[in-house]
Amino acid sequence: MAAEGLAGLLPAQTQLEYALLDADTSQEKENLVYQYLKKMDSRERDLTVPELGGDLQWLNTEGPISLRKDLCGKVVVLDFFTYCCINCLHLLPDLHALEHQFSDKDGLIIVGVHSAKFPNEKVLDNIKSAILRYNIVHPVVNDADATLWHELEVSCWPTLVILGPRGNMLFSLVGEGHREKLFLFTSITLKFYKEKGQIKDNKIGIKLYRDSLPPSPLLFPGKVTVDHSGDRLVIADTGHHRILVARKNGQILHTIGGPNGGRRDGRFSEAAFNSPQGIAIKNDVIYVADTENHLIRKIDLVLEMVTTVAGIGIQGVDKEGGAKGEEQPISSPWDVVFGNSRTQEDDVLWIAMAGTHQIWALMLEDGKLPKGSDLKKGVCLRFAGSGNEENRNNAYPHKAGFAQPSGLSLASEEPWNCLFVADSESSTVRTISLKDGAVKHLVGGERDPLNLFAFGDVDGAGINAKLQHPLGVTWDKKRKLLYVADSYNHKIKVVDPKMKNCATLAGTGEASNVIGSSFTQSTFNEPGGLCVEENGRLMYVADTNNHQIKVLDLETKILSMLPILNPEAGDVPDNLPMQREKMTSLPKLPKSAPNVQLPSLTVAPGQTIHFLLKLTLPPESKLNEEAPNSWFITAEDNTWLLQGQHLSGEIKDVSCQTFIPFQLPGSCLSAEAILAIKVCLYYCSKGSSACVMKGISFNQPLQIASTNQGSLTQVELIHTF
Repeated sequence: MAAEGLAGLLPAQTQLEYALLDADTSQEKENLVYQYLKKMDSRERDLTVPELGGDLQWLNTEGPISLRKDLCGKVVVLDFFTYCCINCLHLLPDLHALEHQFSDKDGLIIVGVHSAKFPNEKVLDNIKSAILRYNIVHPVVNDADATLWHELEVSCWPTLVILGPRGNMLFSLVGEGHREKLFLFTSITLKFYKEKGQIKDNKIGIKLYRDSLPPSPLLFPGKVTVDHSGDRLVIADTGHHRILVARKNGQILHTIGGPNGGRRDGRFSEAAFNSPQGIAIKNDVIYVADTENHLIRKIDLVLEMVTTVAGIGIQGVDKEGGAKGEEQPISSPWDVVFGNSRTQEDDVLWIAMAGTHQIWALMLEDGKLPKGSDLKKGVCLRFAGSGNEENRNNAYPHKAGFAQPSGLSLASEEPWNCLFVADSESSTVRTISLKDGAVKHLVGGERDPLNLFAFGDVDGAGINAKLQHPLGVTWDKKRKLLYVADSYNHKIKVVDPKMKNCATLAGTGEASNVIGSSFTQSTFNEPGGLCVEENGRLMYVADTNNHQIKVLDLETKILSMLPILNPEAGDVPDNLPMQREKMTSLPKLPKSAPNVQLPSLTVAPGQTIHFLLKLTLPPESKLNEEAPNSWFITAEDNTWLLQGQHLSGEIKDVSCQTFIPFQLPGSCLSAEAILAIKVCLYYCSKGSSACVMKGISFNQPLQIASTNQGSLTQVELIHTF
């Protein structure tokens, strides 16, 4: 047993660290590490790690791994991490590079020991999602009760422990930024024990969780935003390393980057991002927080070009800034939002700089920040936050402290005139005054600025309200309310900033994917971002671990899912010509198919209609899943209605309603039209091999008014066969 824990390594390793500071050449450093290993290996008693209990849950493996059996003869790097921690995420590129250089055949195994901070992080499915999101390809053990953490007396995230082939502890590295030492210690340890004949080249049974997943239109979407008109959505499809621009019916207009991560400027087809998060759109320009590239990118939808406007592509440690954007190193930007300097509108890009626990500004024009001097266009600098990870409010913005700020929203109107900040690791929402930069508490957390464990799921006012790792905020100008993605509670909450009251708006607290009959019966899974239309009608939520965008109608209280239509088709022009060859291949309904006449609907150009198809089969019948069950849309005398639309889709399960979106063209050629939504189904009686084909047509008359009728209408299509 490792009775002394990591403290037993301290005297000898401290001596080594000091000696390495004085060493001038690589050879000297290698010799010092070699001599250290000789000393540690000849100890009378090894500092050993206890067995990784057989009852622990393992991921990315074919089964549980034994330290004594499976890892005997291997040099093992234990990575004590928790998936919410930005410092742990900063370490992952170092571990990727290390396992790229040395494989299990060379004698190296990396094992992630997930030791949760938040209760939500103890759940195996949530760790699975994190492993996929961050492309972790080594074994991970869920040490939910922190057994190994306590045994070794680990004190912070991240901590690396390097073991020799007997499970003997040799080195520990605390925190991020030790890449050179990690490679030095690991390579010399492998060399030392190979010379002693103690390294085995057997393979470990790796079974990557990602290999068992079906393809999905979206993968861990982190953020979503909507343009001023409400007609276009921008989605950070984080897991696919791309940005999608879509109509509000889900039809993709532009696919920018992806599906693999990288760092490239250029045309949409050649540009590359690495796990992008925050996005902000104005007219035809989008700014992107390209998180794992440590960059801010600019997308020009007219020129169809991507450029870099801040960051140098490697993680920065500068906590002041002040250089021109493309020369200024930055660290894990997580969200961006437009703001105003003292001189003009939308001339500042505010940045939630999660990696340095600060709020930064990128000057889009010459201007001036609160309490600041004149700044030139292109300058990128710290606005608020000392860089210490804490929950500290202060009248002086540079003395305030944040803890991994991950979401931003602007309320420019009086009396607010502030930035709202989702400060994830302190589980709070904070405000920054745009008059004087003062940082104040709004909801969540507690008064001790150093306590980052004051989380929970409690509706209430101010400090009595509790959140769990909120990642997103959005301001509703119409209602003067703030909505919060309370990510680890799997809820959307609403905050009245005047009363400081915080209440659950949507979600049950269960991590699942239910579209219920009301907001509070529906569920989410770690929602990461959200936005509200300018007119206050619709809220869009990036339901990250469900790989979906959810749509919440704030007036009718109806929740639905945004379909992602044709995501692989690349760029779609605004006036897509109808493809007649596709129209001819649509199924023909049987003559017996009933025609259901629906009440006339008054709509406006550009409006979206959501048709909800609810079908019931006869008793003792089941859908023939092998047959081409489908819905399709026609408009015989008004084919102009169908331009750019998704005209057909599969029906896989009649026990769930089928969602059919339709957006009217922005320019309508007539004041009246009829839309037909047709269904073709094949079903069999359970006791018989006989199958029948049935159809139905729902005819929807449209009265097209010139005045706005609201941005969204829902129509139920109900039929029992």
